[in-house]
Amino acid sequence: MFFMLLVLFLFSVAMANYRPRGAIAKVFFDRIHNDDVIQQIDMMTWYTMSKLPRKYGCLYHNLNGPDALTLEWLERSKKTSGRIWLQLCHEIAKLFLNMFMTQTDINGFLKRGSMFILSEAQFDEFLTAGGFFEHRERQSMLSICDIGAGDGEVTQRLVRTLQQKSNWLLTTYATESSWTMRNRLNEKNFVVLENLNQLQHADLIVCFNVLDRCFDPHVMLSEIYQSLDQTGFALIALVLPYSHYVEKNSSHLPLRTLLEPWPPAKRLSVEEELEMFFDVLQAVGFKIRLWTKAPYLCEGDLRQSFYWLTDYVVLCSK
Repeated sequence: MFFMLLVLFLFSVAMANYRPRGAIAKVFFDRIHNDDVIQQIDMMTWYTMSKLPRKYGCLYHNLNGPDALTLEWLERSKKTSGRIWLQLCHEIAKLFLNMFMTQTDINGFLKRGSMFILSEAQFDEFLTAGGFFEHRERQSMLSICDIGAGDGEVTQRLVRTLQQKSNWLLTTYATESSWTMRNRLNEKNFVVLENLNQLQHADLIVCFNVLDRCFDPHVMLSEIYQSLDQTGFALIALVLPYSHYVEKNSSHLPLRTLLEPWPPAKRLSVEEELEMFFDVLQAVGFKIRLWTKAPYLCEGDLRQSFYWLTDYVVLCSK
């Protein structure tokens, strides 16, 4: 018995210090290690706040952790990323496509990299708690627009939420700078707009994780506000800690950052960044109805089953 325990101990020490030599072997080794770390994650931390911002804490809505549809999406991502030959083909294709395409264009071309933020049930809970459905019983039509909609997977979940809520005649618009992603949106029968100024009197405009990726977020917020109906709502998400990156220009810098001045004189807490973000929204004219914390999930690849960032989702009205 002692001998077996000694062997197991020596084996675990050897594996802890083992470093693969080949490039492919290293990828597989990292995949095993990364997925082992993922298994230890407490997913409740994706949705809970240890401390609330002083000014806006009363508007926080806790979504109570991942639901069945979220867990189902995670399992599907694990299975897709575990298809080794498919992922190897993607890696080889990216080596070539990187020379003349952006990462977003590549994802659209390879039909990979789908995102997930809220499930249909979570969208319903959040919109209901924020008052979006109030006084809309008599409406026969509803128009929504998703800015930077990507492949439209997140948008489709929101559309299903609204379709299940009532028999509105629903028109779904979208904007997207990536030409390959626009093709995917067209396949889903979305009305793809060249710019948001083409839209007027929208009932709901969605802007998920675009403000920290666009050239001028302040102009974008003004356009969202102007394109909304007087009773319209905006659903906006931002990843924190804040970091701005523009994919389409060579410097990757915006004309203006969303949070200003940036970088700040001292390191800010997430609560302080949230207050700055909400202050920006209110300066545009928005009334903050509700906000929540949720994971910004992305389909995995050869190295990891899935990826995530911390998202803060805000429901605003005019």
